[in-house]
Amino acid sequence: MTSRSPSPAPVLDDASCTSSSNTKLAYNGDGLLRARQLKATLPSNLGGGFPPKNPKRRVEDDPENQLIKTLRQTHQMEWTAIANHLNEERLKRGEPPTMTQPSVYSRFVRNAPRIAAANGEVGFDPKDYMYLRHPHHYPNTALMGGGDSVSATSGAVGGPGGLNMGASRKRGRGDMEKELVGNIRKKSVLAEECAELEKADKTELLVQAVDTIDRNFWIFVADELERTTGKLYDTKVLCARYAAI
Repeated sequence: MTSRSPSPAPVLDDASCTSSSNTKLAYNGDGLLRARQLKATLPSNLGGGFPPKNPKRRVEDDPENQLIKTLRQTHQMEWTAIANHLNEERLKRGEPPTMTQPSVYSRFVRNAPRIAAANGEVGFDPKDYMYLRHPHHYPNTALMGGGDSVSATSGAVGGPGGLNMGASRKRGRGDMEKELVGNIRKKSVLAEECAELEKADKTELLVQAVDTIDRNFWIFVADELERTTGKLYDTKVLCARYAAI
């Protein structure tokens, strides 16, 4: 492909590409409507930096994190029972039931201290609730699905229907080790890539790449429009027309 350099054009403002009432008659009404609808879904500052970030909700304000803490700390429910309860609530909201025993455990360990601090709870230690050492001290545990036994046939805590109607068995060291193994997150490829990008040289290259794309945004738009229309438009014209839509 031969190199091309668009001829220089005078600086245009938004009004330069704004169509008069007579010119608007030449446009296909449906096409212009679709263009405006599509534009409404795009960031408002294309080619001029990043769109504003949405404020991220704090983990202590997340309703699921709060519920996990309450179900474990107050109701003494087992991790599996908490996951089952959260998945039922997610299904009611039309969300995928992806909560698991390890994920519930992990969210409690990471987020419960922050929730406690936000609520002004003094002396809260998540280690006190990681394991139910004496579940028979909590008479509501069985009814809440919080016993230590897990039914292998029903897949729920405590046998059929998720209820533990039998006596709690003593947790041995092997049980704790098995639970810890299940709660350890495996390092993903994404984590490895994030660690690699944290290196100074890779971080600098990343910023340079983003800057290059940002500065040449309208050049890429011109290339794509040439591909679809067969004509190479000046970038200033494209920018002004887009702003006027």
